[in-house]
Amino acid sequence: MVSGACLPSIIYSILTAANFAGALTNFDDWAHQRIALEDVSIHFRYAGTGPPLLLVHGNPQFSLTWRIMGPILAEKYTVIAPDNRGAGDSSLPPDGNYSATASAEDLKGILDFLNITSTYVVAHDKGAGMASALAAKYPSLVKMLGVAEYVLPGFGYENAQVPAPYWDLYANWQLAFFSVPNAAEFFITGKEKQMLEWYFFHGSYSGTTSFPKNLVDRYTSSISKPGFLRAMLGPFDNRAVAADASFFKGTVGRSPLAMPVLCLGGEASFGPAMRGLWKSVALKLETDIVPKAGHWIADENPVWVASRILRFLAQDISPPASLDLSSLENVVTLTVGYFGTLGNAALAGA
Repeated sequence: MVSGACLPSIIYSILTAANFAGALTNFDDWAHQRIALEDVSIHFRYAGTGPPLLLVHGNPQFSLTWRIMGPILAEKYTVIAPDNRGAGDSSLPPDGNYSATASAEDLKGILDFLNITSTYVVAHDKGAGMASALAAKYPSLVKMLGVAEYVLPGFGYENAQVPAPYWDLYANWQLAFFSVPNAAEFFITGKEKQMLEWYFFHGSYSGTTSFPKNLVDRYTSSISKPGFLRAMLGPFDNRAVAADASFFKGTVGRSPLAMPVLCLGGEASFGPAMRGLWKSVALKLETDIVPKAGHWIADENPVWVASRILRFLAQDISPPASLDLSSLENVVTLTVGYFGTLGNAALAGA
């Protein structure tokens, strides 16, 4: 039986799906952009017109995470979907730094390049840590923040890494396994697709039905590039997690995020725990449980999630200035050529 309290959310989801059906852009047709930062070259996709909305993916995925949600959100916003450092079509940092703060600076670099001084941000999994670091470092930049399926290091993440009596094949033991990347890389190499199939299955509500073969193949191809499996594991590294914990304890641990924050979790995953995990991190906190979803909310129930995000952002009575990125079409913006990054260009004397 559906409770009366659930009806507004359900009705909103149905109406949203009906309004957007048949009118959406294809994510694979979205425009590409690349920017050169000091130590990485960051690739992102974009579409839509309206206030800016930055979507930050997690691991082991890349911007393809948003292939269904992104076009829905792009009906009302200018959606920017980057590949994080070491993922998708972005490059590998030479120092192997995959901390949340390093990735936050990459996100800041994108926004600076686009002359965005205020934006909405929505993030999933490890991307939620990166987005939270961006919000903590540049609070005036992030107008509203949405995070999903993550708990910050220093606020419970480490507890999830510790073996416990309830651990079985379906527990999140990969957090411990991935925390020693050299070992994890050795055991996974040559079995990237098998690892991903298990990863998507064990964290899901509906098994593998949300991850068709062609989608798994695209993620497999991404992490099978030289250096990219190690990069996928980078944010799980004990040293990166320790650095993240130190940062978050020293920022949001002392002064919680002041902008409105929406925390989402799948009903078969973090959903029931999200309020408890984030209540000390954000002063203006909303939480919700994504129905019929496990960890992979953008794949398992993307229309509901997109609708919930739209409802959250619609509360803002003074949204960021609208942005139209069509002026970037066929415009040369890179100045470093094949050197890729500003650091490489400087080393080459270019």
